[in-house]
Amino acid sequence: MEAPRGSDVHFNILGTLEVWHDSKRVRLGGTKSHGVLSALLLEANHVVPLPRLVEAAWERVPPATAEHQVRKVIADLRSRIPGGHQLLLTDGPGYRIALAEDQLDLSRFERALAEARDSEDAAARAAALETALGLFRGRVLPESRSPVLRAAATIIEDRHLSARERLLALRLEEGRAHDVVGELRALVTEHPFREALTAQLMVALYRVGRQADALRAYHVLRGRLADQLGIDPSSEVSERYQQILRNDPDLYNEPAAALVPSQPPADSVPLTAPRSLPHDLPDFTGRESEIDWLLRQACVRREQGVTVITIDGMGGTGKSTLAVHLAHRLAQHHPDGQIFVDLHGFTPGCEPLSPSAALGTLLRAIGVPAEQLPDDQADRESMWRGMTAGRRLLLLLDNAVTSRQVRPLIPNCTGSLILVTSRSPLLGLDGAVPMTLGPPTPADARLLLTNVIGADRVESEPEATAELVELCARLPLALRIAAARLRNRPQWAIASMVSRLRDESARLGELVADHRSVRAVLEMSCATMSPLHQRLFRLLGVHPGSDFDACTAAALGDLPLSTVRYLLEDLLDARLLVQRESGRFTFHGLVRSLARSQADQDRESAEPARRRLLDYYLSTAETAAMLVQPGREPLSVKVAHPPADMPFLPDVDAALAWFDAEHQNLLAVLVLAEESGLDLHVAHLPRVFAYYLHQRGHINDELAVLHRAVAAARRLGDEGLEGVALSNLAIPYWHLGRMQEGHECAQTALALAERSGDRLGTAFCLSRIGMFRNALGEYREARGILHRALVIFSQTGSLREVGAVLTSLGVAQTGLGDHEEARRTSQHVIANSREIGDPYGEIVGLTAEAGSCARLGDFETALTRLAQATRLAERIGTPNGKVAILSQYADVHARRGRYDEALRYGHAALDLLRTLNRPAVAAAVHNVLGLVHRRLDEYALGEEHHLQARRLAQRIGLRWELVQALEGIADARQRTGDAADANEHRGLARELRALMTAPAPEGCAGVP
Repeated sequence: MEAPRGSDVHFNILGTLEVWHDSKRVRLGGTKSHGVLSALLLEANHVVPLPRLVEAAWERVPPATAEHQVRKVIADLRSRIPGGHQLLLTDGPGYRIALAEDQLDLSRFERALAEARDSEDAAARAAALETALGLFRGRVLPESRSPVLRAAATIIEDRHLSARERLLALRLEEGRAHDVVGELRALVTEHPFREALTAQLMVALYRVGRQADALRAYHVLRGRLADQLGIDPSSEVSERYQQILRNDPDLYNEPAAALVPSQPPADSVPLTAPRSLPHDLPDFTGRESEIDWLLRQACVRREQGVTVITIDGMGGTGKSTLAVHLAHRLAQHHPDGQIFVDLHGFTPGCEPLSPSAALGTLLRAIGVPAEQLPDDQADRESMWRGMTAGRRLLLLLDNAVTSRQVRPLIPNCTGSLILVTSRSPLLGLDGAVPMTLGPPTPADARLLLTNVIGADRVESEPEATAELVELCARLPLALRIAAARLRNRPQWAIASMVSRLRDESARLGELVADHRSVRAVLEMSCATMSPLHQRLFRLLGVHPGSDFDACTAAALGDLPLSTVRYLLEDLLDARLLVQRESGRFTFHGLVRSLARSQADQDRESAEPARRRLLDYYLSTAETAAMLVQPGREPLSVKVAHPPADMPFLPDVDAALAWFDAEHQNLLAVLVLAEESGLDLHVAHLPRVFAYYLHQRGHINDELAVLHRAVAAARRLGDEGLEGVALSNLAIPYWHLGRMQEGHECAQTALALAERSGDRLGTAFCLSRIGMFRNALGEYREARGILHRALVIFSQTGSLREVGAVLTSLGVAQTGLGDHEEARRTSQHVIANSREIGDPYGEIVGLTAEAGSCARLGDFETALTRLAQATRLAERIGTPNGKVAILSQYADVHARRGRYDEALRYGHAALDLLRTLNRPAVAAAVHNVLGLVHRRLDEYALGEEHHLQARRLAQRIGLRWELVQALEGIADARQRTGDAADANEHRGLARELRALMTAPAPEGCAGVP
């Protein structure tokens, strides 16, 4: 059979690059031709991707036309090398040079090394090693400047040196110590940090009788390592030193194997790039923004050295899935191999993989036989970095537990990419690009379900699908498990899965499929923490609210605040907690389920923690309430567990900020207290935050918590507590327009106070009753009742309640037409509020004075007072105060004939009222707007507003505004020609006036 054309061409790279044909050297092109051909020869008979050839041809950043130029170089080489078209083949993404073993000196070198390794005869091994070494003509590819080629040349030269070491060891075994001393001295000088050479030199010197020189060689090495590297000699060299010191006779008889490095580098460069990535999910969905960002980071840093990207996040968020998908997207840029290693940081039943074991996995992946792996971790690191130098690798290090586990695995090869996933942030990996992966968006979560169970099922139950996504807290693992169960049960509706997951205590038990379990994944994060961390995690599960601060956690854990702070930070790093704003901590939804289930199982610790939590909230809310509501009566109850640490609340702004942050938690804690049968807390907690709820406009919440307080007081049989709760309950009833219910509460509370002889309680109730009489237009009766309350409060020094009574008294005076007296009363309210430091009371007084001034025609003062009130309302953030100010502005501008301004302020008030339940204010604003439209001859619009006011006033029993509405409707109907209907409405208004103790209203409608 005729030899193929090109088979008589020979290539040499163990020295300068040479190509020979018929004993004649083939002239090659320039440096780029040398680089491309060298890269092909280094991986003969294997495809070299085009990007790799580009790297081999250019020393620095290649031009944009680099790949085109490489193709031209290949064409030129084919024309220069005899049979070049049969040798240089286009293959897939790159090129391959097809050679027989004898055509390349590197192949012959590797064959000789293999013969030396496999032979059992010492003489044959030595001969094979001499053959291998004889192929070298000097430094490998000395003309190359490409980092890729220089790294490959370094590896080959290292194997050449290893072969020399083995040959020298064989000569020592043959008793030729005199022959090798000189060569070993030269090699030690050339490679001063190669400890194995020094060990051989020490043995050779010892065998020729030069023990002192042998010891000196050791001390020279030791000093050099300490001075320049800060390390000691290896155990192998140190053992040789000890043997020489004690004149160990074994040094004369040791076989060659004992005189070479105990862990030699692999005998051959891997000829195939490892491909061990797990398969990419065919239904991978979403994460587009994360993928785009990661791809940009990988590409931008590709030429800047090794790129390390860490992806951290709680268990089950899809970190590994995302990393695998990303690795497949980037694989083409890393032709020398893509390796996956599971570090088992959080694998149930497995200990985390040690760095040494992980290095063993990596080295085996690139072709190092298991028997040649070093035992020492440092030796494995050196081998790993040496054998990967110059290669473009992609490593996916999955499930890491610490930076210390990962750091030794990072190779030193430009262009390589290291993807690391971990639950905790790997802060110890300097230079790494971090990404914290949270749950996917609701749209991505829905798409995941769609891809698994089909679009038809998802689209047929959109509401159930949305709820399923939220019950799974958008955790990809939970979603996939739920979807897998639905796919396995095509007869199930999505709603049936939802109903199973609604019970939080059973939720984690439902999210199990085959070997996958959300509970198991989350519990592994807990298992890695200390017992103290685990205890705090469990007790945080007692908290019923959405989030908490460090002081709350300290109360639950019964721990010093300083200790809790670092425990919380650790739980954050372990992704067992989430921090969405500074100082506030929360759980991911399913992690909360785990914490609560663990708390339920540890009742012995959970029950005291629950009581400490309730005591903490009662104490802290009381402290905040004393700032928000100056002059209020402090609680008489003493808690069993006063908190050691509370938030710093220096002023009213800080107190309001604390209430804002804890609003929903206080509601949840109140329910917890009720469910736990702790009625003393249920009765007292509403007292300390009801005023805040009122100030912020949360009137329905205020009503609900005070109802709970009344019920708890009755269960306790405490009439004093019941009376206080009923008296407080009357206030939200009034603001919600539920006058009858509020009046009944105040009357019942009055009876309880009078029966017990509680004068202060009696005054509270009289104040409330006077407020309701005002609403009914019974202003004379209200004035008398309020004067009685004022006397008692003045005698007891209850300045806060004095202000509240004066406010209601001013309303009665206005209703009776005594506007100057009402103005003076409002000024007393302002002065009283300033004295006790109550900005909300001051807003009420300023607004009331503005109303009185407007009725007296002093519009300039009215507008000044409203401007002052506006500044205060903006500072403390009170929607109730703001809507009252807007309403009063509308009234003032209507009275002064500025109708455009009146309309603007009136509609602004209505816009705000859409978020507040204040029917009395809404009725007043509609009456003002109705009047303005009538004065603008817009009778249809005016009537529409008066009808709205009539509907609201009738519903809540507010006589004053009902009269204004009826008279406004009558005027509009009269103006539009419906005299009969107009007269009917005037008649209804007259009947109501007869029930009121007020003069005929003058001017503009509004809240008196």
